[in-house]
Amino acid sequence: MVNSILQKLIELAKNINERAKSGEITDLDLMAASVLADCKAASSEIIELIIEEMNRGLREDKAFRREHGLVIKQKDRPRSLLTALGPIDFKRDYYYDKNTGKHRAILDPMLGIERYERIGGEVGAALVNQAADCSYAKAAQIVTGGAVSRQTVRTQLLKAHVPEAAPRVRGKGVPCLHVYADEDHVHMQKPNKERGKCNRVVPLVTVTEGTSPVSERRNKTINPMHFSDGDLDPKAVWKSVEGYIEQAYNVEAVEKIYVHGDGGNWISKGLECFAQTVHAMDGYHFYKALRGVSKILPKRNIRVALINALKHNDRDRADEYIQDLLNSPLSEKERKQIMSFATYLFGSWEDIMHRVVDDIPGSCTEAQISHVLSERLSRDPLGWSKEGLGQIVQARVYLENGGRLEKKDMRAPEEGTETYSQYADHFIEEYVKGACDFSIFEREEPILNGASATQILLGKIGRPRSLLA
Repeated sequence: MVNSILQKLIELAKNINERAKSGEITDLDLMAASVLADCKAASSEIIELIIEEMNRGLREDKAFRREHGLVIKQKDRPRSLLTALGPIDFKRDYYYDKNTGKHRAILDPMLGIERYERIGGEVGAALVNQAADCSYAKAAQIVTGGAVSRQTVRTQLLKAHVPEAAPRVRGKGVPCLHVYADEDHVHMQKPNKERGKCNRVVPLVTVTEGTSPVSERRNKTINPMHFSDGDLDPKAVWKSVEGYIEQAYNVEAVEKIYVHGDGGNWISKGLECFAQTVHAMDGYHFYKALRGVSKILPKRNIRVALINALKHNDRDRADEYIQDLLNSPLSEKERKQIMSFATYLFGSWEDIMHRVVDDIPGSCTEAQISHVLSERLSRDPLGWSKEGLGQIVQARVYLENGGRLEKKDMRAPEEGTETYSQYADHFIEEYVKGACDFSIFEREEPILNGASATQILLGKIGRPRSLLA
């Protein structure tokens, strides 16, 4: 086999030398492309020679085959695998295993090839990495030169086991954390191409240590880490966020955890297990709504009046002011707009007040959604399946967190791999371990027969009476 490999290398060297002598060196770019193609072809042939030698050695090792009960059923059965070098075509023997009663190619697992696998793990991972940023067709063209179809790219995406990015720091002490939560609305495919819209909400949470200035009007987040969920479940997202914060930061040293959001129900329930959590309304949504109402009666200084009421935490003052606005001559549309804003204001009063009063940096929830999700999922007229959407969301988040899918991620993860969500469960168990159980002091109120004469009499005696009665 050594002589065969040397012969291939000699042929490769001759080809390159002939290209140089023929004048191709005058165009370095073309020569590099042709030499690369020659090297890939020679490498593929060398690998095929190595596999052929391994198969021959296994076939001739009769003692090994007898010991493991292997009987040759078919020689030189062909197989092809698409690799980073291109397709590798090779032949190997097919055996009957007396111990299991099954037929199998013994050489495949020795080469790290799974059953029915036609695309190597490295190529599959590269396809998924590209598909997270561009269309399936473009990913196939970039990685394989169009050798595989769009459907194959999708199959590799669904096959991938996208991991969670490891925390960049562990047990770091910071005074504040800023968590940005928002959602993207993605168009879904409908069966039989039914007409009408069908959307799914994709939650996204970004944990940061705040922002730092890049230029006069631009900031960047400090040490951001993004989270979403393959099943698009907000509860699962928050659980992962909790586990990440526990691993990455010294929670006891964190004074405040600001959760920036638009007041959505799933956002308001985030990080409830941390006593330091403070929910702050996203400034983009609040000030946009406030500007809209202010334009209705521009001479009333609505913005100044409501901001002052928020600064003094005076709900009654804000309520009286809005009631006064509703008594003004308004159209039905304007009246509905003011009432809608009032519902929004008083329904999220605490969150909005924190945005106005507290000295916290501006929110960037919309920017995170646009950059991490919308750029691939919803900006173009696309329709996603539920499975494909969950996988592409996880892949994009993983890549944004600095990860890169590899061959090992195209197969089932090893047992014992702990996720952030599981870590959060363990932390809560440890946190409450040893706590006093005060449930023995809690008892249900006795159910008494209120219709009995005794209970009616006791009720009358215990009823508070007016001093003037």
